[in-house]
Amino acid sequence: MQLRACHDDFARSAPRSPHHRPEQNLQKLRTTVACAKGQEICPPDCLNAYWWQVETGAARKVLLLPSGQRCIMEFFFPGDFFACHTYGCADIVVEAICEGTVLGRYKRVDIERLTREDSNIARMLRHADVCAAFHMETHILNLWHQRSIDKLLAFLTQIQKRQRRNEFISLPMGRQDIADYLGLSVETVSRALTELKEHGILEFDGTRKLKIAPQAYDFLSLPTNANSNQLMTAA
Repeated sequence: MQLRACHDDFARSAPRSPHHRPEQNLQKLRTTVACAKGQEICPPDCLNAYWWQVETGAARKVLLLPSGQRCIMEFFFPGDFFACHTYGCADIVVEAICEGTVLGRYKRVDIERLTREDSNIARMLRHADVCAAFHMETHILNLWHQRSIDKLLAFLTQIQKRQRRNEFISLPMGRQDIADYLGLSVETVSRALTELKEHGILEFDGTRKLKIAPQAYDFLSLPTNANSNQLMTAA
């Protein structure tokens, strides 16, 4: 079992020993959880009791609002190691995004006991918390973009960085999930994708695979210019 994405930094910097690897200790605590598309990974009142790692597929952390709307708070991809702090809120759930989603589940009490015995495990959990905070702060900053097309493009570049791919990236989530994450309508997301494609910023291979052109980063760094004025403004 290897930790990818943000946890690659831990894997590269962790002390190497032929007799000790933190993954081996974690493996002893692991329970496999396989989920169908849309299925909760566990009842909401049990989320706080575990740490999780996505092995295949993807998951989303969702806040169910009193109005019946969904607010997607975070996406989790293969390699992501995370804990859910629901603070007693029964309206927060974590669901599988696609078929074939498999997670490793670790009892919080066991893994936190292990941190007292294994400094590498303690370091890994701290790093996972730092990554979670970084993703949340990045998302909050993204929501400050005035234009919906900027929000979408920033989101896609973040996915590209988390997948560490320079060519085509795969989107496990659909447009409705993206809309619920960015606080937009699904129609706005669809229009933004179309306009980005028409202006050569996105190249599609089917509906869930796309490539981001290098000039996308220049576009994001300039809030207003002659080219961006031609693109879609806020919804």
